[in-house]
Amino acid sequence: MEKLELLEDKIKKATDLIRTLREDRTVLTEQLRSARDEVKRLSSKKEDTETHARIERMQKERLLLGERIEKMISIIEEVEAS
Repeated sequence: MEKLELLEDKIKKATDLIRTLREDRTVLTEQLRSARDEVKRLSSKKEDTETHARIERMQKERLLLGERIEKMISIIEEVEAS
């Protein structure tokens, strides 16, 4: 019985982790979408140096968000496979 309880606890923890990661993925996906929209909007104003610097920063942020999303997806897949 003790082993069963430990297994149940692990399943609950994994379920909570999956739920949290999915929520985080949703938030990060929305941030990524917003960053992409902002980059597109600013791309039309490239002649301004300040705007150009902002576009570069937004592109870097977009890449970082994409990496975080991919990492979370990998974690979710690992947990689901366990």
